[in-house]
Amino acid sequence: MRAFHFRLQTKLDICQRQEQVTREEMHRRIAIRNQVLQELELLENRFQSLEQSIREMNTGQGQFPRIMINRQYIPVLNQQIKISEEYLATAEEAVEEVRMELIERMRETRTLEKLKDKAWHKYLHEMLLEEQKHIDEVAGTAHHRKSL
Repeated sequence: MRAFHFRLQTKLDICQRQEQVTREEMHRRIAIRNQVLQELELLENRFQSLEQSIREMNTGQGQFPRIMINRQYIPVLNQQIKISEEYLATAEEAVEEVRMELIERMRETRTLEKLKDKAWHKYLHEMLLEEQKHIDEVAGTAHHRKSL
């Protein structure tokens, strides 16, 4: 009996490795995106708390210098929020790009795995036929010996 050999096994191994590398890259880019998202949320929370503190200072006496400093900080904070939003959009695009690549890698791997599965079933079928042929030969030989 001959051993099972899938002629595209090397290609399948390469595709599986590429899929794994792409999956790791996707996890890395998702982590970057999540980090940018957290920074953006932090900036937005800081902006809201700054607005709240300005409203609270408006009611007090002698708070004019602090109010002016906080009001001057608002445009800076808005600029940082816009920059973070741009980084977030870039990070989202990078995640989507890797997601598409991963889908393609998975499709290629799945195709090769199906081919391997078909080749394995064909091999099993051939082995069963060969075994049946061998059993028939043994049975025929035994029957022929009995009749002599």
